[in-house]
Amino acid sequence: MAGTHTAKRGGARGGGFKKASYNKKRSSPDDDDTNTTARASKKSKNEEESTPFVPKLEEDDDQNVFVALKANGTRRVMISDFKGKTLVSIREYYEDASGEMKPGKKGIALSMDQYNALVAAMPLIETVLVDKKEDVVRPDYDAPLATADAEEEEEGEEPSESGE
Repeated sequence: MAGTHTAKRGGARGGGFKKASYNKKRSSPDDDDTNTTARASKKSKNEEESTPFVPKLEEDDDQNVFVALKANGTRRVMISDFKGKTLVSIREYYEDASGEMKPGKKGIALSMDQYNALVAAMPLIETVLVDKKEDVVRPDYDAPLATADAEEEEEGEEPSESGE
């Protein structure tokens, strides 16, 4: 009985979807107008993201050091300790109802071995990106570090950052 039921269900489903998809295709020019508007707004969003952003060292409420990858701080590279091991996490954040930044689902935490392997692979990755005509920024390790001045003044307990 169950086998007969699934055969009827599959046949009815296949025929129904063909008609529905045909009708949907016919009405898609109306839908394209809304998609065009959404695409236009996405372009403006991408333009905002493409503005030059200077990353700086910051510290969260748990004293974890991070570098925001976006001006609004929703994407971060954070250096933290977990069970005695240092981790480099790349994660998206969201602002909760109280205005506090919370970690989102998307992200990865790299152990120091994994991070070092990634850094060692950077010349190879850069070669591929340059071959694809992508702009690649090369780090200047001799440049002074940019830090969040307001956070340093509030905490004032870390002489290693201030050079004392």
